[in-house]
Amino acid sequence: MTDFDDRRHRARPQKQLVARTVAELIGSGETVLLDGGTTTLEVARQLQGKSLQVVTNSLPIVNVLLNQPKIELIQIGGFVYPKTGVALGTLAVEAIGRIHARRLIMSVGGITERGLFNSNALLVETERAMMDSAEEVIVVTDSGKLGHAALARLCPLEEIDHLVVDGGISHEWRDRIESLGVSLTVVEPDPTEDW
Repeated sequence: MTDFDDRRHRARPQKQLVARTVAELIGSGETVLLDGGTTTLEVARQLQGKSLQVVTNSLPIVNVLLNQPKIELIQIGGFVYPKTGVALGTLAVEAIGRIHARRLIMSVGGITERGLFNSNALLVETERAMMDSAEEVIVVTDSGKLGHAALARLCPLEEIDHLVVDGGISHEWRDRIESLGVSLTVVEPDPTEDW
């Protein structure tokens, strides 16, 4: 099992819940930029059947959306990072700089009071370009990433517009995020569903 597959199965019910909520925010006809990651892969699954333009640097997301007749799919190229299947680096950044998206949906490796983090400096460079190309930045994560950093700092928390997270978030984190003016959606499981 690859690192990506291992992470995909970790906290999967929470990721699916977050993904379903985010997909409901996306209106027909929108252009959406989808960053690579296990939670954004779940978002891609929830977008199937919608009429959208989707731009992504993620081969796993391309594979999920490839045969969706209502989705115009634009794949960003570049150096493909083998652990996650995402295109990174100069070619990706240049291509992203030529597009405009209504929303960017991205995931991160960790969030602390210092901001958002990811595991790879090239990934962070590419994600910064994505943030510059989108009107609204939505970060999707499971609550287990709150309070944890990774190698490369992406940005301060207040540079994102919306954080969507599962109900495991603490009251302290809720207060911190809301005090920065970031819209927060906490997704609780439906008690009638079997997880």
